[in-house]
Amino acid sequence: VAGTPGGVFAPRARVSGKDELPVGQDEIDDLIRGVKSAPLSYEFDGDESGEAKRQADGLRGKHSFSPEYVKYPPPPENLKLLHASIFLRHGDRTPISRSVGTAINAEEDRDFWASLLPEKEAQRWWDTVSPVVPESVSSEPYDLGNTPFGQLTERGAMECRQFGAHIRERYIERLGLLPREDPNLQDIKIRTTNLRRTQQTAQNFLEGLYPVATRNPNDHTIPISTCPLGEETLIPNAKTCPKCMRMMQRAAKEALGEQIVIKGEREIMRNLGYPPKQVKWAQAREVMTCYLLQGKPLPNNLTEHDIDRLGDINGFIWGAQYGDQDIARLSVGRIMAEVVDDMASAMDDPDDSYKIAMYAGHDSTLVPILSALGVYDNKWPSYAANIVFELAEEVKTGEMYVRVLYNNEEMLLMDQFWND
Repeated sequence: VAGTPGGVFAPRARVSGKDELPVGQDEIDDLIRGVKSAPLSYEFDGDESGEAKRQADGLRGKHSFSPEYVKYPPPPENLKLLHASIFLRHGDRTPISRSVGTAINAEEDRDFWASLLPEKEAQRWWDTVSPVVPESVSSEPYDLGNTPFGQLTERGAMECRQFGAHIRERYIERLGLLPREDPNLQDIKIRTTNLRRTQQTAQNFLEGLYPVATRNPNDHTIPISTCPLGEETLIPNAKTCPKCMRMMQRAAKEALGEQIVIKGEREIMRNLGYPPKQVKWAQAREVMTCYLLQGKPLPNNLTEHDIDRLGDINGFIWGAQYGDQDIARLSVGRIMAEVVDDMASAMDDPDDSYKIAMYAGHDSTLVPILSALGVYDNKWPSYAANIVFELAEEVKTGEMYVRVLYNNEEMLLMDQFWND
């Protein structure tokens, strides 16, 4: 990707000061976490028992990522970290779709899904200390009026705080990329798609990265940037690239003729009441996964194994789409250009560039990136799954190296982990 054009993020600037918030840290913690939240543990660095922990967590270990599962491999001592770009899928959420064929009507469970959401007081607090800007855009997210559907749950908020705390331990406490307190806002870039679940994913990530008690006492706010759908680069965007959408539709149509899909339609989807040739794989997978994780009964004697197969088939279809390098390039080329631009700035002047850029997105953010890198394994990204691009400098020679991690595991690119 060397030599790709510069990024599209707005120039870095400080936010004007505000009066200190008249609340104590205990009140802040209660507001941020909500009365239903589990307390945060800061023992995040996975070790040899990480896989055992994942298995012990059962369904959650399968469908949500935790830093406790995989130990972060620090850079070699001869490399100094200059920059990290982080792509984070939102945490646990409620179903987006309100039906699955004729088998499920999620509207009948509206009150249950609403009970899983963070307290409204906590949500208002997140909007206060980590406002999404510009407000003219963020106040009208794509999913406006859809609550409680497609929303981050209280558990999902906790997952994002946990990941933010892990990044704090990694890049602040251990590697010193950022200061422990009173962060310089010119060092941090936070972006999100304009949906409430990703807005709140970014807000809770920031609470883990910089709890309010560690921020500037005169101005607790750390802003988060979003943009109108027509300008969005974090997801494949039909508005900005109709050609990409047409290519994806053709690739998906071809994948639907493969045996893995035909067999799945015959053995699973008929139980869900979809008309022939009108199966909605992504809809079925996302809703059924939500029901499974919340312990809700599955319809028509379907099992956890059947839901796993839905995920595998969805992963196969998306792999067929984004495995086409032209589709991958059109899907994420501009956001990758932004990553390269930030790295170029860090190489030119580490003291006047972003130290960390975090992008709160979706499975449709991560899969095209993994595919473009040639490392997508057709497995559906879990909640809070993440991709990290690290830029480091060799302390003696000044040579620059880049590494990519997926859920804390190093990705082998061009036969090595650190690439110059």
